[in-house]
Amino acid sequence: MKKRKWIAFGLAAVLALAVTACGAKLTGVALPEETLKLTVGGTAVLEPDFSYDGEAPAEGPEVTWTSADEAVATVDETGTVTGVAAGETTVTAAVGELSATRTVVVNIATETLTVEDMSLHMADGAAQASVTVEPAELADQLTFKTGDAAIATVDESGNVTPVKEGHTSLLVLAPDGTRAKAMITVWSGPKELTLTAEKNEVTVGGTVAVTAADETGAAVDAATLTWASSDEGVATVDETGTVTVVSAGEVTITAETAYEVAGSVTLTGKEAAKSSGSGSSGSSSSGGGSTAAPTEDAPEGWGTHGWFYVDVDTTAFDLQNQLRSAVGAPALAWDDSLASIAQSRCEDIAVDFSHNGAQTRGENIAVGYADAASVIAAWQGSSGHYQNMISTGYTRGAIAHMYDGDGCHYWVAVFE
Repeated sequence: MKKRKWIAFGLAAVLALAVTACGAKLTGVALPEETLKLTVGGTAVLEPDFSYDGEAPAEGPEVTWTSADEAVATVDETGTVTGVAAGETTVTAAVGELSATRTVVVNIATETLTVEDMSLHMADGAAQASVTVEPAELADQLTFKTGDAAIATVDESGNVTPVKEGHTSLLVLAPDGTRAKAMITVWSGPKELTLTAEKNEVTVGGTVAVTAADETGAAVDAATLTWASSDEGVATVDETGTVTVVSAGEVTITAETAYEVAGSVTLTGKEAAKSSGSGSSGSSSSGGGSTAAPTEDAPEGWGTHGWFYVDVDTTAFDLQNQLRSAVGAPALAWDDSLASIAQSRCEDIAVDFSHNGAQTRGENIAVGYADAASVIAAWQGSSGHYQNMISTGYTRGAIAHMYDGDGCHYWVAVFE
């Protein structure tokens, strides 16, 4: 009888314990689906979610943690994952027969990542982005992207291809999330700019055209350039590249494209010859420059002429081209070699006022006219001289002016 009571008492105790243990049953274990990214040496704590068929208990169940490849990442009993080496593995959280896994990617930490701004000409095609990354083994793991593919595109190797003119950005991304950004400028037009003046010495009050050419020698439209003078007290320049000399001196004329490609040319403004007088002229159809300084020695046969000064005269040359333009004839090109001949002929006609020493196909001579306007007007009033000045058979020329200590003025225009 006593034995039965003991058995009954034991059964009741077991039943009581079973009731106490009863509650919500664990039905699932879950980890986030997105990949966990770590750097070598970096850590992260995983916290699984538990599902129950009833009200969840105050404390979660005990979890067993494992890593599929501890050479890539380890995990301890608290769910703390530590990156060991670059690679990919999975970490598992298990409770009894229930479990969940999460992919872990370990990357090498980026120490340095920079990318240089790029300037791409439309005609040059693709160019490699200049990237600096440390450690160096990350170089083939970078990701590239442009901000606007309508301006420029980039491939997986960092080759950037220009599409149209404009500006956009270049983004470089390392595996650990480190990023670098640069500016891409896509442009067109001249890569080099060369300026050339019709002549480099211009008399005060005269004008000269400056033209521009690109690296191939092709003409560049002056209206597309921004023009500037280094000293507007010496010369000004307009939007067409036409320079007006306002005083004697040296000046630099510069032109620049919209993309800051610039070229320049240096000009010298010089005073026009000053004196007075009147005289006669002659013409012949038979047949910038250097400057001779004043000298005390007159040419042989000059008698009492004393010192003399001979120089080219671009003001007269410009006035002559204006006459040609008025009748539809193309402008003569200034020729320095012809200018030297014209200066030499000035000395000749001071001794022998004739065309005996003419060296060119065409020649106008005059004596006594004090300035460019008066000698051009005199030649214009004479049919022979005028025909020389406007003839379309000539393409090159020069004019020289000489005056001496006696106040005499000599002019020679030559034509080829």
